[in-house]
Amino acid sequence: MADPVTISAAVIGALVSLMTGYMQYRAAVETAKQNKKPEPAKPPEANQGQRALTVIREGIVTHGNDDEQADLANFERNPQRNRGDLERAMTDLAQRSDPFAQQLQTLAQQANIQTGGVQGTVNVSGQGKVYGPATGVNTGTISGTYTFNERDEDNGQTT
Repeated sequence: MADPVTISAAVIGALVSLMTGYMQYRAAVETAKQNKKPEPAKPPEANQGQRALTVIREGIVTHGNDDEQADLANFERNPQRNRGDLERAMTDLAQRSDPFAQQLQTLAQQANIQTGGVQGTVNVSGQGKVYGPATGVNTGTISGTYTFNERDEDNGQTT
């Protein structure tokens, strides 16, 4: 028997954030149509959010109970107000349904959502400027190890 798939709250939160962004884009398109104005440009993340919404909707309809389906419907009606309920519903469903958890894991990988462990490097220059790749969603506590060299101290910086 295969090991059960574990999905972190951070991954679920990131997927719901993608879907929220897509829902906001969709609302902006509707507003533009109503005002007879050009549609806004579709941000790249909106495609990921649209895909996530499609797959998660399918998963909740297939594997979820009536309450989880109601949480999804409420989210689609008002994402900002109901995102917490949807996150809880997705967490509960992922804990009891391996196929749904696998769908979430696959979505996270396709959207390049970090799922745990060391994910990259952030560099801090002598003046405390952060540079390096910054992508994805960072939630929760972020910790790290810092190494300062002589040059940093020579610039009069307190370390």
